[in-house]
Amino acid sequence: MVKTYRKGYAAENQLVHLLYARGYAVMRAPRSGRVGLPTPDLVAIKGKKVLVIECKSRKTGFTVEREQLEQLKEWKRRTGGAAYIAWKRTRLGWLFLKLADVIKNKGNVGKKFAEEYGIKIDDI
Repeated sequence: MVKTYRKGYAAENQLVHLLYARGYAVMRAPRSGRVGLPTPDLVAIKGKKVLVIECKSRKTGFTVEREQLEQLKEWKRRTGGAAYIAWKRTRLGWLFLKLADVIKNKGNVGKKFAEEYGIKIDDI
């Protein structure tokens, strides 16, 4: 297993458990970008609340690929749920960014952007 894949898998797995502990039913799509269909990393459901999530685990800022943003947008449209980019910041934990905010910022996610628009897990 490649180191970056292992890191991403571990982060996604951690988020699955965090959401499950908060009452969500959670499904992880392994290697989500490789199935040939739009697929988010995680789908979490609690009652009528649906979350579709693309996970990123990075020490510093990053850019979400346009294709990933479009796929998440399609899942949001099909499910009627809320779509987020979830960023596991090294030693700082998870922040959730609304898809619309990330799209407006052209997929760019940095420290200042995350501090301004980021939502903590208990507030999603």
